[in-house]
Amino acid sequence: MNNMITKLLKGATVEWKNLEDLFDIFSGGDLPKSALSKIKTEKFNIPILSNGIGRNSLYGHTDTAKIYKPSLTISARGTIGWTSFRDKPFFPIVRLLVLTPKVKLNLKYIFYFMKSIEKKYKIQSSSIPQLTIPMIKNIEIPIPPLSVQVEIARILDAFTALTAELKARKKQYNYYRD
Repeated sequence: MNNMITKLLKGATVEWKNLEDLFDIFSGGDLPKSALSKIKTEKFNIPILSNGIGRNSLYGHTDTAKIYKPSLTISARGTIGWTSFRDKPFFPIVRLLVLTPKVKLNLKYIFYFMKSIEKKYKIQSSSIPQLTIPMIKNIEIPIPPLSVQVEIARILDAFTALTAELKARKKQYNYYRD
């Protein structure tokens, strides 16, 4: 994906910015113990998210969100580096890193860039490997004009959808072949 972004940026004017210049970055905290449900209900309909991939990051539900704006999350433990795009309110817990934009940008563009580097983080060897805010805050992101960001995000959304369709068709083909 990084190679793809590099190709899509060819010819565009790019300004390199640190994550901390673009985002408010913080780490999820404690569980909302007084307002916690393992299942989604009418009252408890805000997802509680921790480190994990896809549905495995869902810990439960609560009645109050901590994050209301579209944001990115980065898994800081376990599935270290896994980046997710969040466009609905949620409640982060444990060490889930949350990046909420503080400047005008196309969040999907940044999401695709972060996906392209998610396996390249330099994690210090310790008893519990983890990603921390000081480890990511100085990551440099190429920032083209907003119109270029929007177009790159549109192209990568379409590419992602086509890739998912191809995987589904391959699975279907293998099912009927066997």
